[in-house]
Amino acid sequence: MKKFLVSSLVLAATGCAYSQTTITLSGSIYAGLGFNSGGASVRTALGGPSSFMFSGKEDLGGGLSALFKLENAFNADTGNTASAAFFDKQAFVGLQGPWGTVRMGRIYTPSFATLALVADPTGTFGVFTATNLMESHGVRLNNGIIYNSPGFNPWTYARKGFFGALAHFFGESPTGGSSQNSATGFNFGYGAGPLDIELSHQRSNLYTNPTLDVDSKSTIVAANYKWGNAKLYLAYSDNSARNQANQARVKDNTDVLLGVSYPLGRGVLSASYIRKDNKLVPQNDANQLGAMYEYFLSKRSKVTLGFARIHNRNPDRPYRVVNGYAGTTAATAGTTAITLGMTHRF
Repeated sequence: MKKFLVSSLVLAATGCAYSQTTITLSGSIYAGLGFNSGGASVRTALGGPSSFMFSGKEDLGGGLSALFKLENAFNADTGNTASAAFFDKQAFVGLQGPWGTVRMGRIYTPSFATLALVADPTGTFGVFTATNLMESHGVRLNNGIIYNSPGFNPWTYARKGFFGALAHFFGESPTGGSSQNSATGFNFGYGAGPLDIELSHQRSNLYTNPTLDVDSKSTIVAANYKWGNAKLYLAYSDNSARNQANQARVKDNTDVLLGVSYPLGRGVLSASYIRKDNKLVPQNDANQLGAMYEYFLSKRSKVTLGFARIHNRNPDRPYRVVNGYAGTTAATAGTTAITLGMTHRF
């Protein structure tokens, strides 16, 4: 039924108007060296996350537009896609008007939008991305429908005054109801002048089998403020989860992030500190310190030098620097990483 509704919207949007849609190809290519220690010894040559995206927008008249995005993630060192799903980053179609925007498909969650667009000085594009230690809130999920109010434009990410979003991601589990493996989230905030502030909340279900049926919830509040040439960042999140099969609490932690970015020469210097406080036994508290300098060769090209270090209170249950910029996976990552690479956007 949900697939029929998506198809019906596409047919209605394209059948009622015959103006031409302009399709744009854009993306970025990153290649660099990643070194890490504190785990398996790894040196990654020409590794890192890259992507390309097809997007289009059609004016339907009366202030109404149809839009879509299809975005693929790949690795420049091998040319392989980053995952089995070809358009694994974004794949959606939607309508935009004076009343806001509705999109359906594979979409970023409202909570991750808060983390990436408001909380993290790197926008989660860097070796010390907040997702190394903070809850990622699913990043992007399948089978989603999301409404964004007029104050936030999901096409350009521009904010203007007060705004909000409401999203639901259908589980479509092969067994049980649609609540299994589903998620519901919202955010609201304010963005004008030097200040951006946003609050998000998300509830999710992860159903594996009748004995592992985990409900989780996460709340994040984040803000950034432009103070002179510097931009200051602050975020706090509270995360918990419970296995409904036996009522055992499987997650209970909080995260705090402090960050800054500052223009320096032809580039930008950014840094952040993240503290995770785990309240379960055995405790697994951790903190991350990271910094990055981006030197701009042009508006589209830059060279980046980055560093990240995670300190774990419990060495038997460590968090690690797991991301493409470090060239690491969960199996190969360490607790310290240094990266040197180049990005070109097109």
